[in-house]
Amino acid sequence: MTLLQRDREKYEEGKVEGKAEVLISLVADGLLDIDIAAKRLNKSPEELLEIINNNRK
Repeated sequence: MTLLQRDREKYEEGKVEGKAEVLISLVADGLLDIDIAAKRLNKSPEELLEIINNNRK
């Protein structure tokens, strides 16, 4: 793996994590339906609710 490949992977991981954080925040604030956010993150609503609850602790 080259440094460029590694950097691209890290960049993509960061984009995904950032997207997840934004969607989770919107759901937690009641601004986005959990079903929509879960679908965009390829999770079930139950999985996403668990993630939200674990991040609040």
